[in-house]
Amino acid sequence: MARLEPLLLIIVATGAAGALRARSAGSSILPDDTSCYMPADKGLSYKGLVTSTVSGRTCQKWTEMHPWDATVVQGEGLGNHNYCRNPDKSQDEPWCYTLDPVVEKETCSIPACPEKERDFTSEADELAMEIGAADCECADQLYGSTETTKDTSVPLALVLTGRSKSGKPCKCRPRAAHPRT
Repeated sequence: MARLEPLLLIIVATGAAGALRARSAGSSILPDDTSCYMPADKGLSYKGLVTSTVSGRTCQKWTEMHPWDATVVQGEGLGNHNYCRNPDKSQDEPWCYTLDPVVEKETCSIPACPEKERDFTSEADELAMEIGAADCECADQLYGSTETTKDTSVPLALVLTGRSKSGKPCKCRPRAAHPRT
């Protein structure tokens, strides 16, 4: 048993070193963040997870003083992380101090949010028209009832007319039958 203890110690130490290397790799562990920033506030409200600049430099933590004193900037959203921010609106978009001792700060590659908010209802209506979806309530005609029991089931009809939720007439087309098991 005494011979196994050093071997186990080596295995545990090797596994721990691998875990530390994986953690220090950083960006591969965090999820990719492709969110956008609001141009109107120059990215002041941006709270995404981007950690590199437009040229690919790694951002420095906001709490660090080396290679640059990042603690001189104060603002909401800063802390013990290296995410891009624009706490003082000194740039036109989110930025960060870099770990490069030659380049102090640089903007990050974060897309600007669209000016107009999305209208999901109209997008859904357009998509329904494009793919030919019908908002026809035909379950009773096609399948007997939405509350079918073995006593109320009926065979599929060929083509029936139903009413949409808005009251307009529509055709009820039977779907491909599923094989019974």
